[in-house]
Amino acid sequence: MSNIIEVSNLSFRYPGAEVDTLRNLNLSIEKGDFVAIVGGNGSGKTTLCKSFNGLVPHYWAGDFSGEVRVDGIDTYTSDVATLSSKVGYVYQDFQNQLVRPTIRDEIAYGPINFGHHDHAERSREVMETLGLEELAKRFTWSLSGGHAHTTALAAVLALKPEIVVVDEPVAELDPARAHQIYRQLQELNEAGLMIITIEHHADFIAQYAKSVILMSDGAPVWHLPIEEAVNRTAELEEHGIPAPQVVQVCSALDIHPSPRTVGMVREMLRE
Repeated sequence: MSNIIEVSNLSFRYPGAEVDTLRNLNLSIEKGDFVAIVGGNGSGKTTLCKSFNGLVPHYWAGDFSGEVRVDGIDTYTSDVATLSSKVGYVYQDFQNQLVRPTIRDEIAYGPINFGHHDHAERSREVMETLGLEELAKRFTWSLSGGHAHTTALAAVLALKPEIVVVDEPVAELDPARAHQIYRQLQELNEAGLMIITIEHHADFIAQYAKSVILMSDGAPVWHLPIEEAVNRTAELEEHGIPAPQVVQVCSALDIHPSPRTVGMVREMLRE
């Protein structure tokens, strides 16, 4: 499977900062991956993700060196508008991402602004995919956190990107709604969309991600398949990520958490 994101020797420093937020970073991510990016505060997770859609350095300016390529496009010589058709972004403060009065208006807003004549069809298709048809006329200001997040995700999907970045998608949601959000992301991934989440909750990472990137001091410590990543419990805990439930279950059953057993327990926990 080919790489859709290639990062080479990337460094970035915000104006007035004394140190680089990203430091000589090298990374490759395969097409179709569902990758969780984890790490402590200030490790560079969000800045890295904002380099994928060009917000760094075109919106958040600073000292930028190295190269980021998304599906062959150099993000430095491209622009945010062009990259938005490749990389969608659902922000941590997703409520502020909603700018139109109703769900239907919100989802159609992007395609209309980009001049897509099939904006109504795109909106209808995305609402069907995410189960929002019956809520189409609801005012966005009246939505629960879960429905607001799904609406922000739907608005991003209406532009038909190949990659969606979701920044801490379950930070303000109850466990049931949080799992629903992740199941939606999983279904989108299984349909061919690449998903990148910035996440702190180990259980969601263990149950839904395919690979994990651990960030520290502005660069990846490692990028591993999920079955290997969840076994790095000591390293994860050093960076504020507690052992996920899948590892605790294996330990309670006195089972060595090999890739095979981790996969089996992941399926059990999803059910």
